[in-house]
Amino acid sequence: MSLALWLAAPMIGLVLSLFAAGGGMIAVPLLSFGMGMPLKQAIATSLIIVACVSLIALLQKKRWRLIEWQLHRFFAMGGMVGGFAGASLGLYLPDSVQATVFAVLVLIVAWWMHSDRMKQITTHAKTTPCNCRYSMLAGLLTGLVTGLLGVGGGFLIVPLLLMLGVANYQSAVAHSLVLIVSSSLVAALRYADNLDIAWQPTLLIVALAAVGAWLGSLIAGKYSSERLQKGFSLVLTIMAGWVLFRAFNDL
Repeated sequence: MSLALWLAAPMIGLVLSLFAAGGGMIAVPLLSFGMGMPLKQAIATSLIIVACVSLIALLQKKRWRLIEWQLHRFFAMGGMVGGFAGASLGLYLPDSVQATVFAVLVLIVAWWMHSDRMKQITTHAKTTPCNCRYSMLAGLLTGLVTGLLGVGGGFLIVPLLLMLGVANYQSAVAHSLVLIVSSSLVAALRYADNLDIAWQPTLLIVALAAVGAWLGSLIAGKYSSERLQKGFSLVLTIMAGWVLFRAFNDL
């Protein structure tokens, strides 16, 4: 791996630790365009990396103590079904279509992270009884995105959890990390049936991303979430432009 990749890999863990989202949005371009992996192999590898790093970030501060397991159970069931379905669809889509959808999604997330609507959802969250049907449907949607594009889906999971009855942002982050692990692993297994996974670079990136997750836990208490989200939105916008440029340049 080049020096640039050594520096970029910890960013996967850093953003997952801070936002429970965004790791796959860095991992897929890093693997595909930075390391030259075919897109579908990069997506499958990204799913493994994101699942491993999400588990590490969850264990760092014993965040599982914040989880409401009834809500999690139904969301997770939908997420695993959606992850399998999204991966199955992704195996048959042309790479150019998959890359374009990925870039458009990253741009939407960049706007979403910086929007007033996200702030309102976070501010007005309150504890409510679990609506299991909606939880399962929400899991299905986020799992579909996870399997199709190789992203953990935390940018959708966190606000959906806040709307479904999780009372605060930190608890939603904890739930999101657990949900990312289950849906990402199911989707990765679906891809692995049809692709060869390059385990040596994958494990190295997981180790570097784990360092980033540790750094994220240190940074989280020193800067406001609003300031961090603005910086992350800028990074995502640049990343989306790079993905679109490379996708159409390779046609």
